[in-house]
Amino acid sequence: MIKNKYLIFPLFGLAALFSSCEKTLNEDPQSIIAPDAFFKTVDQCRQATNGVYSHLPGIFNQTGFWSVTMAGTDLFMNHGGSATIQAIQDYNFSSASESNSHAVWRVCYSAIKDANFVINRISASEIDEESKATLLGENKFLRALYYFLLTNTFGEVPLWTAELNIAEVSELPRAEITALRAQMVLDLEEAAASLPESYDANNVGRATKGAALTLLAKLHLYTENWAEAYQVANQVEDGVYSLLPNYADLFDPYNKSKNNQESIFEIQYKRNGETNQNFVVNSFYTYFFPTGDAAGGTYAGVDFGSIILQSYPQYYPTQYLIDLYEDDDGRKNVTLSWGFRDQQFNRGSKDDRPWFGPKFWDLTANRTASEKNLYFLRYADVIMTLAEAANEMGNTADAVRHLNRIRQRANVDLVDATSVNQTQLRQVIQEERAREFVGEFQRKWDLSRWGNLVDAVQRIKHDNGEGAGNVQEHHALFPIPYDEIVKNRNLTQNAGYN
Repeated sequence: MIKNKYLIFPLFGLAALFSSCEKTLNEDPQSIIAPDAFFKTVDQCRQATNGVYSHLPGIFNQTGFWSVTMAGTDLFMNHGGSATIQAIQDYNFSSASESNSHAVWRVCYSAIKDANFVINRISASEIDEESKATLLGENKFLRALYYFLLTNTFGEVPLWTAELNIAEVSELPRAEITALRAQMVLDLEEAAASLPESYDANNVGRATKGAALTLLAKLHLYTENWAEAYQVANQVEDGVYSLLPNYADLFDPYNKSKNNQESIFEIQYKRNGETNQNFVVNSFYTYFFPTGDAAGGTYAGVDFGSIILQSYPQYYPTQYLIDLYEDDDGRKNVTLSWGFRDQQFNRGSKDDRPWFGPKFWDLTANRTASEKNLYFLRYADVIMTLAEAANEMGNTADAVRHLNRIRQRANVDLVDATSVNQTQLRQVIQEERAREFVGEFQRKWDLSRWGNLVDAVQRIKHDNGEGAGNVQEHHALFPIPYDEIVKNRNLTQNAGYN
């Protein structure tokens, strides 16, 4: 839990906070703060930084963000409750009709605008150098994170790092992907050099050195810069972070696992169960929870207790995902569920299939208000980065050593380095990422960067016949929002879209 008051209570937005330059003198001067009168103290600079963090809970609580990272992959199927999610799954959308990714564009660029503003103003402030370096590191990490989400979704997008007025922003062309990634690398390297390894209990949840290094390693992995990915991931210190002994401990459905030793950066949510007061909440679990029974009080025939839950089950597992798990895999009954507390569900998510399991649930929620944190980076991802990078560099034995740390925790047979070649191990690693990170917003990005999206969707044609027939290589990216192209004559569309 982030205990810092500014992070629990996100700012309404930096634009509102600093809008006085466009207001008349007749308006109430108590409701606004001129930018030049702010950024005088460390607390003010930290408050502005918290405003840049405050976009994260909104992005990760978007049904649009869930759909562009999970729908249309080989792990999830949609029940058909949402026409726009169904269109992504079926690969039956156009630049004008696709709205889920548009929301990602809008929120990320709003956050980048705020990050640029805060970085510029803190850089010019007269606060002490140590505090300045840390706060700049946080904002640069966040700016890189928002660009990471944008480039994974759209590819080449406009790049800007300065304070610009709306007229200038609305005329920016798309930058080359090499320039975007170079800026992200620069931001993350500078962040890693200035951020602390940890914070006190009042600031848990802020970006750390480990978070900057982990995201930097992932970025190098996405660009197939294997040596850099391995070298940077190796800097994320084992000891500062470690795998929890049991996979289930990561995803306690009663939210006892927040900000644990394996967590490197997670999206923070908070509600007070005693007072039913919501601070920053999400509704993620409702899209995966077993459907409620008509009589009320039970879900697919199972009594979950007195807490009032809500279910809009949009997603069910593909048969491919179910078959990926060995019977003894410790992740299987965390990711998938056939029942709860010795009670068996009286119907499946799809025919006789299990529902998504405790990994996705929040049994402390009040209807749609959940405080379950959502992982963005955890130490298992560092280990899998090391395994993938080592294998791509031809070091099979080292890759297997890292991979087996994940498999040992899952209680599955270890891989024998002498029995696999590079190509075979590549497939094992890709399947392992599916088992380990399902539901953690990574599958679409992984399939796209591997060039495997078309094969993956066609592999599940018995589940998704329409998607298998429609999917094409250009679907690795979403279309640039049609409305943005209308507003900005310098924007061009991604290949394959009108």
